Parts: sequence; structure tokens; C-alpha cells
Amino acid sequence: MKKQVLFKKTAVAILASAVMGSTMAAGEFSSSMTTEKRIDKKAASTQVTVDRLAEQTTDLALEYRNTLQQVDSLRIYNTQLERQIASQEKQITESSQEMETIDETEKGVLPLMDEMIKTLDEFVQLDIPFNIQQRQDRVQNLYALMDDANVTVSEKYRKILEAYQIEMQYGNAVSASSGNIQKDGEDLSVDFLRVGRLSYVYLSVDGKSGAYWDKTSGQWVDLPEEYLDSVNEAINMAKGVATQELFKVPVPVTEAAQ
Repeated sequence: MKKQVLFKKTAVAILASAVMGSTMAAGEFSSSMTTEKRIDKKAASTQVTVDRLAEQTTDLALEYRNTLQQVDSLRIYNTQLERQIASQEKQITESSQEMETIDETEKGVLPLMDEMIKTLDEFVQLDIPFNIQQRQDRVQNLYALMDDANVTVSEKYRKILEAYQIEMQYGNAVSASSGNIQKDGEDLSVDFLRVGRLSYVYLSVDGKSGAYWDKTSGQWVDLPEEYLDSVNEAINMAKGVATQELFKVPVPVTEAAQ
């Protein structure tokens, strides 16, 4: 009886030991599974972090390359600006030097132009009195032009040369015009004939009288009768109503100085 009871106790103990061992083994397996899952989760999380860092690194690399390209572009642009600035500074220096030269030139040119106008004025006053009012007005306009600060020196000089050229052209032309002249206190209608600056005569409308300008005396002198027909023909030729032919006019000769 006692042996039977002892055998049962022993069997119970063995069974309890097996059950406890199985329970402990099951607990260890469950713990390992949980640990592995945690590792997998951490690994997945780590991979996501690595992927994100890789993307960020790629973006940073692209941004860095773009920045380098922008730096290169700015360096080239700055080099171009430096060349442009250097060129502009050179132009400013040259312009300043030119302005100084112009100022010095003006100091010499302005007195010269004043003298040219005065010479032209005296010439007109001493010349034969054709178109006298128009020529005197031209000279007076030149005087006024010299006092106008809004007109450049080059334009003033151009106007003076233009006036000289007009006066030169007068000496190479034959012209006829109609007008009036005071004679013996009366207003006489006449036709004027100018042959360059060699001869200046007028003829009455009826062609019966006339006169020529004497530079020496500075007055009109009666035209000899022998010139009346020739002067009349010359006037008609100058007006274009007669064919061109030779004509005879008086040419005053200045007496030589004794």
C-alpha cells in the first residue's frame, strides 16, 4: 500500500516537473518572438530613417551643385561688370580731358569769332551797297548769336562761316532787281544790275538815265550815255528775258596810292 502511494507521488512530481519545464520553454519562446518583432520594427524604423537621410543628402548635393553654378555665374557676371566699369571710367577720364581741351579751345576760338564778325561788318559797310539791309541784318544776327548761351560754339562758328560763304557767292554772280532810289529829293523807280563786285549800276525804268556806284567816293555817279543801251540789255539778260551776250558796263578803278 505504501509502495503504491509512493509511486503516485513520484509520478505526480515527474508530471509537475514536465509541465513546469514545458511552461518555462513556452515562456522563453514567446519572449524570443517578442524580441524579434521589436528588432524588426526598429530595423524598419532605422531603414526609414536611413532612406530619409539619403534623400536629404541627395537634395543637399543637388542644392550644393546649384549653388556652385550660381557662384560661377555670379563670378562671370562680376568680371563683366568690372570690365564695363573700367571701360566707363576710361571714357569718363577721356571725356574730362576732352572737356578741358574744349575749354581751352573755346578760349581761343571765341575771340577769333568775334573778330571775324567785326571784319565782316566792316566789309559790308565798305562794300557796294547791294542788298544792304539784308546783309546788315545778317551781321547783327551774328552779334546776337554770340551772346546766346543756348547756342553751341560749333553752331556759332558754322553760322559765321555761312555768312562768309554768302558774301563770297555775291562776287561770282550777275543779278538784276527792281527797287527805288532817292535822287534830287525824289523817289525814283529803277532797275539795279550787279556784276559780281566789279560793277553796280542802276537804270531808270524808261532807260533814259542811270548811275554807277563809285567805291572811292562812296556815292552814285551819273552813267555815261554810251552805257545806257548795254546796261539795259544786261539787265534783260540777268532777268532771263534776253539771250546771253557780251555787254559793257562801267568798272570803277581805285586810284593807286601816291
